[in-house]
Amino acid sequence: MNAMTKGEREDLIRLIKQREKVAKTAAEQRSAAMLAEFEREVSAVHAFATNEVWRASVEAAQKAAKEAMEKIAAESDKLGIPAEFQPRIQFGWAQRGENAYSERRAELRRVAKAEIDAMEKVARVQIEQASVQAQTEVIAHGLSSMAAIEFLRSMPAIDTMMPALDITSIQAKLAERARTLRPYGGPHLIE
Repeated sequence: MNAMTKGEREDLIRLIKQREKVAKTAAEQRSAAMLAEFEREVSAVHAFATNEVWRASVEAAQKAAKEAMEKIAAESDKLGIPAEFQPRIQFGWAQRGENAYSERRAELRRVAKAEIDAMEKVARVQIEQASVQAQTEVIAHGLSSMAAIEFLRSMPAIDTMMPALDITSIQAKLAERARTLRPYGGPHLIE
């Protein structure tokens, strides 16, 4: 197989960069679509009449509430409580559940937005990594000197530049900071 020409490498690099740009735009569009879908879900109204189980449950609850109200009214009359002051039972179907409360919807929106933003950032990093990897491979096929090939191989990966956290070393750093801020002067006598 023949090596790529300089023109082919340049064309491929340009195409890879265009694909990266399109993929990032697609990630932004996906974020917007996910947020719109979340808004539809959080704003959904669920009428009891759309489901047989719900309808039967509501009808049973309405009947029970009516019977209970009749008993309460009869007992209130017997006790001499005027009608306008009598206690009442009310039954209601919450069509939106907890999402009927604007504070709850706002909280859910904040969490959803943060999750979607985090997912988009991860996607953008993956897109950029794939782009750089593809560009690296294209350029590597055009390298002919050992010096250039060795230089490419010696470039550090991100995980070597930012190794995983070690809890023991973090605890040691905190202990060292505490010692420098409040040097230990040995045991003290309490007088």
